[in-house]
Amino acid sequence: MKFKNLLLLSSLIFGSVISEKVDYSYSTDDFKYNFYCLEDNKGLCKFLEEELYQAVNSISSIVDIQTPVNFEAIVDDLSKYRIDTKKETLTVLLNNEFKPINTKDSTKDNNIQSPYPNSDSLLKVITNEEKNDFIIVLNNFKSDKKYLDSIKNDFDSSIIMEIFDGLKVLNKVGYPYNTVTSSSKGKTVNIDYEMEGFLPKRKNLELMQAAADEMANKCKDLVNMEKLHTVIHWEDTLISKDKTIGRRIGRSVGNPKNRCHVTYKNKYERVVVVGDIHGDYDHLVKILRHAKLIDEENNWIGKKSILMQIGDLMDRGDDTFQVYELMIKIKEQAKKKGGVVYMLLGNHEIFALQGDHHFTSANDNDDFGGFEKREEAFGPNEPFGKLLREELNVAMVIDDTLYTHAGMTSNFAEQGVDKLNKYVHDLLKSTPSVEDLYQLYLQHNIKHPIYNETIFSDDGPLFYRGFANLPEAEACPEIEKTLKVTNTKRMVIGHTPQTYGKIRTKCDGKLILVDIGISRCIAGGYNGYLEILNNKKEIWARYLDSNN
Repeated sequence: MKFKNLLLLSSLIFGSVISEKVDYSYSTDDFKYNFYCLEDNKGLCKFLEEELYQAVNSISSIVDIQTPVNFEAIVDDLSKYRIDTKKETLTVLLNNEFKPINTKDSTKDNNIQSPYPNSDSLLKVITNEEKNDFIIVLNNFKSDKKYLDSIKNDFDSSIIMEIFDGLKVLNKVGYPYNTVTSSSKGKTVNIDYEMEGFLPKRKNLELMQAAADEMANKCKDLVNMEKLHTVIHWEDTLISKDKTIGRRIGRSVGNPKNRCHVTYKNKYERVVVVGDIHGDYDHLVKILRHAKLIDEENNWIGKKSILMQIGDLMDRGDDTFQVYELMIKIKEQAKKKGGVVYMLLGNHEIFALQGDHHFTSANDNDDFGGFEKREEAFGPNEPFGKLLREELNVAMVIDDTLYTHAGMTSNFAEQGVDKLNKYVHDLLKSTPSVEDLYQLYLQHNIKHPIYNETIFSDDGPLFYRGFANLPEAEACPEIEKTLKVTNTKRMVIGHTPQTYGKIRTKCDGKLILVDIGISRCIAGGYNGYLEILNNKKEIWARYLDSNN
């Protein structure tokens, strides 16, 4: 792949043309497609021909496609047909009506006009329109040469992403890749999400064990069978470069009636932001080592760094105990060696305090010494429980960036970030053990605020998915309100996994989504993090090769 990038680079620099037009047919047991160079740009067609070939073979290496997939691949100037000219698009998948194809769970950017404006030109070269499952259009960047000059090796991964979306829509891939075709493997142990359902059922140890076994088996399936992360490799991406990044500022928090002025003088060179871990200790360690925050013996070395973990360290995976032990250790080491370790509350931390075990695996329970021991470990007087109740914040502002797990709407921000944190700390410190909550439920039918407080609702900053899922036209105005109230320039969130392991932005970079599916137990397994370089005034998305 590096050689091909050098070949492309030389053609761009010297203006040589590798091929004016590349038209060919390709056929295997899995794929049959025709490649057309509708419009070349300094030999890019030849490069894209090779990238497409590599992408198709990568997909064939990880999935078994029963019926061959037929499609057309066409090189065109996609840049001319963008909705948002500030965002570039490498590839787009179209159906036979020339409309972009997206799966319901996809979080990729949809930035091409629909239907595709240049469809007449595409029709002139397509030979088997009725037999095609889809059309993939590859960008030659003729209208955006500046972007092409800084091209990265993301073409093959972008092509894999688009084709895989097409395979999902066509139901050509099954479990564990496609939720549509994997219902037979889905969760079958029914435990009501409402408090009245799961609090009594937690005493049914047979039922709880069955649910935990099912989560463990699901995790095992995903680890052994889900291999998409092994063929998708994103390049590090510069998200923003601005002279104000990392500057030392005073911030105003809250509305005029309860305004609290806090000056945060950030003496550190960078902030490293890590998304949802979900019980994957090995991937947490890989990321922290790659970011040069811990050494090979997992000791803290990030003397000039802030680590911000965005919440949801636990559940789904098997390593909650190890994950928390490591995070507590390096948090204490940072106090002595330099640097800071912050962890935010996620919705799964609240689940643990509520006694909700829907996402807890049997192996995770075993690490604690059993289901009941795990509950006790998050009790009010135990290290893990005290950490969640007393030290993990709902949100934090560092310099000009707001961090929260799922997304903070303006109505919560107006209450004041610092006051929200204090309120939640006080509430959680008043939350007894799950066993005591159960006894209260039995004796008095009392609902503790941890079950019905609005900050823990679906619209609260630990559970909200609106900013991640809503169209920008709906999400961005509300994000702007929150940023104005908190005197910040951007919001960084996790919670909603970004498909294909890519850190994404919305609203001109005012929202950065960092849950890339790090845990292998959520059909992810991607490794990466956000890095804010205060000394260089840059924000980067960093990625690790999952094969290494």
